[in-house]
Amino acid sequence: MTSRERLDKLGIAIPEILVPGASTAPEKWAVIACDQFSSERIYWDETRRLAGHAPSTFNLIIPECYLEDGDRDERADKANAAMIDVMEKGILNRLEPGFILVDRSTPHAPRRRGLVLAVDLEAYDFSEGSKSPIRPTEGTIRDRLPPRIAVRRGARLDLPHILILIDDPDNLVMNAAEAAAIATAETVYDFELMQDGGHITGRRVPEDSMDSLTTAFETLSRRSDLLFAVGDGNHSLASAREIWREKKAEGVPANHPARYALVEVENLHDAGLHFHPIHRVLFGVDSADLTGYLERTLGAEVAESGNGSSGGMIGIVNPDGSEVAWNIRVSEGRLAVEPLQDALDTYLENHPDADIDYIHGDDSVRELVGAAADSDRDRLGIILPDLDKGTFFRRITDIGPYPRKTFSIGEAVEKRYYLEARKLI
Repeated sequence: MTSRERLDKLGIAIPEILVPGASTAPEKWAVIACDQFSSERIYWDETRRLAGHAPSTFNLIIPECYLEDGDRDERADKANAAMIDVMEKGILNRLEPGFILVDRSTPHAPRRRGLVLAVDLEAYDFSEGSKSPIRPTEGTIRDRLPPRIAVRRGARLDLPHILILIDDPDNLVMNAAEAAAIATAETVYDFELMQDGGHITGRRVPEDSMDSLTTAFETLSRRSDLLFAVGDGNHSLASAREIWREKKAEGVPANHPARYALVEVENLHDAGLHFHPIHRVLFGVDSADLTGYLERTLGAEVAESGNGSSGGMIGIVNPDGSEVAWNIRVSEGRLAVEPLQDALDTYLENHPDADIDYIHGDDSVRELVGAAADSDRDRLGIILPDLDKGTFFRRITDIGPYPRKTFSIGEAVEKRYYLEARKLI
């Protein structure tokens, strides 16, 4: 049995990847994932300036910061037209079937490895209770799919910002990919990413050098029925799946390009892959009232010291700058964020003048809460503990996806940049 046939059984496809040609400036071509800096238009305005009139994926996507402008359909049409232009002008080079081993440094990590490949959307299911080999790490919100489906429906190119995780403590997959890439000795890109994204190098892993790599994936698949956990870009992957279901219902061939999605696979245990909890700040609240409500609802008890790292411990940041650590009741295997978010949702429903924001970084929480010192109404910060990588996959298999806004993979500038592509027609 060939590597292609063996990988197919795991929901992995070997794509023909497109990369910028020699006449295309890669530092202008590659831009960060569309869902980053969604509240910072200045970032995207600068990205537009840096790209200038050069071929750029900026013209092939819709940054989410622009989705509220009321011209989504017009932007989608322009993006799809730009894809046609890119294809007609030969801006991208087609590689022979294979994967790309990505080696990236960022301002926050000296090295992080990934593997660009295609996954079979028949092996992915985001519905509740899914036991498919590819599953989301967080709950999928169907209301977020329509804008992404609209863009995907007319797209000629598959441009991935999707990051998928494997649970590979022995680093079998990346080590096998590295060996194959070294033997091939073919670098397909090597440059500095714009806007402090770090340095990125891509080396080809050809189809005829995948035996050991295929064996590594098979080893992981025997350890768990969950081979891939979608870390970033789950709603984009879900939208791709919905489009495939549409096309399948129309009777397209079983091997139609829409059946597959290009992704980057990274090892959960990579030292350069950092998980950050997403904290909460409540605005326009009576802090004493909210604190009392949470204490009663969550059965909170003051912890002896620090904010801790156990799943049931959270930190409360008060408007006067004081902080207290709480232990709250959580079932085995679950996290504090689950009952906390349920309680906050109920509180916000009953207090329409209050609002919530989801914040990265402890210090940012403290700064935001402290900035309301002269306000008529208080703010309250809630600091959540770090996630345990050792139990990350087991949580998904035993209980299901994490609640929304539980964690972030890396800092914003460490997110995936659009770089590789694949034809969808």
